[in-house]
Amino acid sequence: MRIAQRLLAAVGLLLLLTACDAGPSAVLTDGKGEAPAQQVAPAEAPAPRATPSEAPPPVEAEAPAPRENSDAIRLPIGPKVEITSTRYGDWPLWSSNRKYSAYENATYHYEKHGAEVGARSYEEWLGMVHGFIHAPPKGVETLARNNGDTLFYDSRRNVFAVMTKKGAPRTLFRPYEGAAYWQKQKQIEAERRTITRDSFD
Repeated sequence: MRIAQRLLAAVGLLLLLTACDAGPSAVLTDGKGEAPAQQVAPAEAPAPRATPSEAPPPVEAEAPAPRENSDAIRLPIGPKVEITSTRYGDWPLWSSNRKYSAYENATYHYEKHGAEVGARSYEEWLGMVHGFIHAPPKGVETLARNNGDTLFYDSRRNVFAVMTKKGAPRTLFRPYEGAAYWQKQKQIEAERRTITRDSFD
């Protein structure tokens, strides 16, 4: 009888262990022991500021993507301005959302995409992004969304960016798909406009 109970317990344990198949409900780590949800926000939240004009500390990416040796892919850096945790000169630092502040989003995007454009520091990254969206290089295509956002694409450098109607960056990166990514964005916006027009007819 005891042998049968132990056998049933072993079979039950085996079934329980095989039930976890690493499917969609499983949380996979990045190899450092961090779950994907922990990777969304920057490693450190911004420290409270004594004065609103105090600049945030420089942030270095832990493991940036390999930098290209060519200066041709580097974006021009905009003029030097005062940087705070909420402002880049006269412009909003970055877009915020319900979950993350402008500073957290800017830091996250620097860590994820800064090396793609050759940014050597957080401040240089902000200068490149704001310089690109507020004074786009010659030949940059733009597209306005119905919500007031402006999309930018530089085919020469393969750089895509989005700016809010208030002038805050939402993102800036080099799409893997290149110009095909830009074409898809234009198609999506054209379809949105068609749907909007059709709903008023």
